[in-house]
Amino acid sequence: MNKQLLAATLGVALLCGTVTLQAAQPQETQPFTQAELDRFVADYPGLVQWLGKQKPQFDTARTPWLVASMRGDPNFNAQLKEKNWDPDRFHYLLNHINTGLALVESEKGQAETQARIAKERQENEARIAKERQENEARIAKERQENEARIAKERQENDARQAEGRQRMEKEMAAANKRMRDQLEAQKEQIRANPYIPPYEKQRILAQMARDVQSNAAPANAPATAQVDAVEAARQRQAAWIDAQERQIRANPFMHPMQRQQSLEQLEQAKKSLKPVASPANAAPAAAHPSDPAALRADMEKMHKQWFANQKQVINNAPTMPPAQKKIALDQLKSSEKQFTETLARQADIPAILPKEEKALIESRQSKLTELFAVK
Repeated sequence: MNKQLLAATLGVALLCGTVTLQAAQPQETQPFTQAELDRFVADYPGLVQWLGKQKPQFDTARTPWLVASMRGDPNFNAQLKEKNWDPDRFHYLLNHINTGLALVESEKGQAETQARIAKERQENEARIAKERQENEARIAKERQENEARIAKERQENDARQAEGRQRMEKEMAAANKRMRDQLEAQKEQIRANPYIPPYEKQRILAQMARDVQSNAAPANAPATAQVDAVEAARQRQAAWIDAQERQIRANPFMHPMQRQQSLEQLEQAKKSLKPVASPANAAPAAAHPSDPAALRADMEKMHKQWFANQKQVINNAPTMPPAQKKIALDQLKSSEKQFTETLARQADIPAILPKEEKALIESRQSKLTELFAVK
């Protein structure tokens, strides 16, 4: 916790101190040279050691913002002059080196973050594409299985219907034969009856012939009845499918993917009942954009999370006095505001450091970081 608190406090001070020192420097100052940087690296430890003897509270610190707080101090300026430093020039190097280290580290962190975000996005897109492909393959397989099952059921149903139609036709043919046989037997009994007068026999036989003709079913009656039964069964099945579709669409607890699969299966069942033209293929889903705006948003989110974490560290520090805690939180709030404003106008801001200074700082980054490190 103490290390985290110290890091948060130093980070806030670094942000605030960098901006304050930058504002105090004249724009016409010439960039420092390699020779000046070497002199600074050689003289800085001795100046910090002298500062620790003069101000014991600085004895454990080598941080640049504490040294920067001595700007204008006569004794410290005298020490600088003893080492052949112009105070303004020394503080110019101090400020630019401090700023340059922060800039180089920030650019390195941003590059690493952008690479990580790009890699994660690429992995997510690959995973989503793989899942989509697997899902499409599974749906296609299920659709094929359903079509095969429906085709088989339809074939079996047609076979059963044909068998039933043949059986019905045979039964009706047999019934018609029995009726004809019975009718012929009755006619023969009437013709052979000696007690019926001849004219009455003719009238009865003529009436029987008329009755048979009026009650005779059409030749296609069994086929028509069978077709009507099949159509009625088809309509009942279509109504059942529609009812299932309404229930699926109205079910709030069904997973969208499961709902889609069920609706596609019902659609295939509808096609088997009443074939229709195949619909046009759906347009493929748009690829997830990978643009600079998304990377910028991710970067901004990461920095906001960092500020939130630092705020939590300060708030949860039990050994920090309330007054100091308030100062640290105010500085953190100010730094966050400044970061937001800087991010908003980042495109319009020129380079913070001259290119030659930045190149020198990058070449000595390890040594300068060690130089400014807390003991």
